[in-house]
Amino acid sequence: MNLLPVTTRVVDAHADGALTRIIVSGGPALAGATMTDRLADFNARHDAWRRALTGAPRSAPGTRAAVVTEAERPASLAGVLLFDGAGPAAIGPDSLSAIIAVIAALAHLGRVRPGRVQLDTPHGVVDAEFAIDGTVRVAGEDRTGRGHILFDGSMITEPDDPLGWGAPEATPQAAASGAVGGD
Repeated sequence: MNLLPVTTRVVDAHADGALTRIIVSGGPALAGATMTDRLADFNARHDAWRRALTGAPRSAPGTRAAVVTEAERPASLAGVLLFDGAGPAAIGPDSLSAIIAVIAALAHLGRVRPGRVQLDTPHGVVDAEFAIDGTVRVAGEDRTGRGHILFDGSMITEPDDPLGWGAPEATPQAAASGAVGGD
């Protein structure tokens, strides 16, 4: 069966000594109107993406991953799901560098201008301030940082290549629906 490859745009950003690999387009199609619903769908159907983004051989230990989605709330710029090698990451002191990296990546793409930025997450809204010099200050936290873009490019994955995105081997039913390797 000849299935079309999936093109995914990924930006790698480094903030506070941590690498965050961010899917900015072409990622998995997530069901749900809320970020909580999208996270549940990601965990149920798309964990291979998390493993591929945070695991060997493509990533170093400690790499975080983020998936940028449509915003849940009208005032927000985007929705963000955060992951590490073990699974979903909650918004907290350990994940703020990933939020800074996501905002830096969105600025790199021309989606953020200096000023207030809101991101929707399954744990609520994250408020931040993006400065013209690239500095990001996360509201309510004593955290300011800058994200540095390391890579911006497209990855082409073949749906029938189970190692392409860490997906399990295709069953005939999954291959027929195109469900392997990211959809």
